[in-house]
Amino acid sequence: MSWILPVLGTWALLGVPGLLLLRALGARVRLAWGFSPVVTVLLMTLLSGLFHLVGIDWQLGSVLTGVALFCGLAVLLRRRLSRIDRRRDDPTPEAARSAPHAEGGAPDVPNRAPGAENRTPPTPPWPGAAVTAVGVLGGLLVVAAATRRMGGISTLNGSYDSFFHLSAIATIRDGGDAFLTTALVDIYGTPTYYPVTFDALAALLPLPTIAAANALMLALLAALPCAVGAMVATIAPRGRAAGVLAALAALASTLFLSTPAMGLVMGLWPIVLGVLCLPVAIASAVRLVDRRHGPLTVAAAAGHGAILLGTALAHPSMLFSVAVVAGLLVLVSGVYRIREGQRRRGVIQGVLALAAALAFVVVSGTLLGGMDLTRPSAQGPGEVLGEILVDSPRIPVIGAPLWPLAVIWLLAVVGAVAALRRREVVGVSAALGVLAAIVLGLSTQIDSPLPTALVNPWYGARERIAPLMMCLLVLLMARGVLALVATGRGRPGSMLAPAAAVLVLITVVVAAFAPGRLPLLGSLAYTAYGLQLSPYVTGQERAFIERTAAELPEDAVVLADPLDGAPLYWSVGGVETVYPTMSRPLTEDAALIAGYAQRVDHPSANAYAEICAAVDRVGPTHLYRDTSEFSGRAMNPEVSARWSGVHDIPPDRLTLLAQDGPYALYELDLAC
Repeated sequence: MSWILPVLGTWALLGVPGLLLLRALGARVRLAWGFSPVVTVLLMTLLSGLFHLVGIDWQLGSVLTGVALFCGLAVLLRRRLSRIDRRRDDPTPEAARSAPHAEGGAPDVPNRAPGAENRTPPTPPWPGAAVTAVGVLGGLLVVAAATRRMGGISTLNGSYDSFFHLSAIATIRDGGDAFLTTALVDIYGTPTYYPVTFDALAALLPLPTIAAANALMLALLAALPCAVGAMVATIAPRGRAAGVLAALAALASTLFLSTPAMGLVMGLWPIVLGVLCLPVAIASAVRLVDRRHGPLTVAAAAGHGAILLGTALAHPSMLFSVAVVAGLLVLVSGVYRIREGQRRRGVIQGVLALAAALAFVVVSGTLLGGMDLTRPSAQGPGEVLGEILVDSPRIPVIGAPLWPLAVIWLLAVVGAVAALRRREVVGVSAALGVLAAIVLGLSTQIDSPLPTALVNPWYGARERIAPLMMCLLVLLMARGVLALVATGRGRPGSMLAPAAAVLVLITVVVAAFAPGRLPLLGSLAYTAYGLQLSPYVTGQERAFIERTAAELPEDAVVLADPLDGAPLYWSVGGVETVYPTMSRPLTEDAALIAGYAQRVDHPSANAYAEICAAVDRVGPTHLYRDTSEFSGRAMNPEVSARWSGVHDIPPDRLTLLAQDGPYALYELDLAC
């Protein structure tokens, strides 16, 4: 249970700053705890840019001070605007004196109760608190199930991408810069945009690097049910059933596996942060695009726009998921307007939606052409379709049973039928969005220009597309429950809706503790390496790296094939490393050393002077080698070949300092 306090504290860091800012601005949102993480993302990005400009280090104390200042400014701005509005509404003294005598009598006061001008009565606070509590319990259920086989909070995630983000967290901590384009200069060698908000948040935690990354990733999974509940609460019609629908949606979100798989197994932590923002971004898109859903003030429209911006800052791919929903809303609304006689406006909307879809394909196929990085699986179309429908990720040991999502699909079909019969723009758009997500998921298996262009924004991976289906399917499920409630009206004892809710609840509890689902996911990249992936670092190797890193001098620079676990020298041991991530060499000097370091012994070799200059600038002082069965050359010889020069450094350039079986650290002399 070592995860409880770190996850709860991290969850507070993720939600409280955004919640405070929402309160300071007086924002009227349903289930503010679901909206707060995306506001935190936006706030953290603003602070990182400000700190970068004025030279303030990115640390927990300075960030909390910045949050307090922003909230204070928001309160002052809100009060100032309120005073201006009151002055605008108050009558002038002359008008006040003349009003009682305008017609020689008393003013004309309508005979109505105080407050009757508010068409919608204020919502009592307890439903929102109850739904938030349900969402929190659902999130804790996910974390409890996932951590059953994870080990402790400091257990290393053995996935490829986790090593990059561990190094990114360490880089931000060391450099004190968390801005989007400059935070990772030490990794990329030049200012480069990267969605570093996850890494920036983890860098603030008063925990070791690995524990901080794990705690934040678990907090993201814990916060997702509240975000899904907030989406349904925002879109659902007001009424007594709205809270029940939001609570059921929050619980239903725990049944989907693609997002936990991206966090627990694949180490795709920034996109999990984006998924956390996606539900409320979809709700904001509905409020902005579907004018029939209710009027919007300028302030409300700006708020929804800020939610979309925060989602894009968390991870840009989620903005494309929102774009799919927004485009379908415009298209469906246009079709219905044509049927209602508003032909001109409807045609304009349809043309705009189709033009946006064409632009989407063109931009994706050109500007995003290099983002299709996921190879299609060897499965047949039927098997892939089945896995998409039950949201089973591409992990061989994870099964794809129908039962966890059977009730959700059944209720979603009921909701889609009800939406079609009543010509509801949001419901019909959600149904088409589910179909679009399925088509996009299948397109990841097709290696041709058009399907590739369709899925480029999601890196060609159906797990990144799956959250779109999850959000819309849960939205339709809520609509289906509402349809059952309407069906039962006037029929005493009708149990359709309560029975559906009970079935959802039972499925959630059973699925959370089913051994082949969340508990298995929590083990694959942490403790059960043999089932899914081999470890980049074994426990023995990690212990060796930590021990030798503590003994190295402060000016040490470790050289190694990064697939051998050497990035941990930097992210865990705090020792500068030539290749702090397992990505390909990203600078010219690093590339020269990777391919030709052994040529320092051969003055006649091509580019000898350039190689020596690169070695002098980088200054490697130590070499780490792994000759075990889990080494880079053994596990992935094709990728490991990028560092052939490092592997071929002559023995007379090395002095053995420490060794533990196949793991060895040498003092290195590469002077030309």
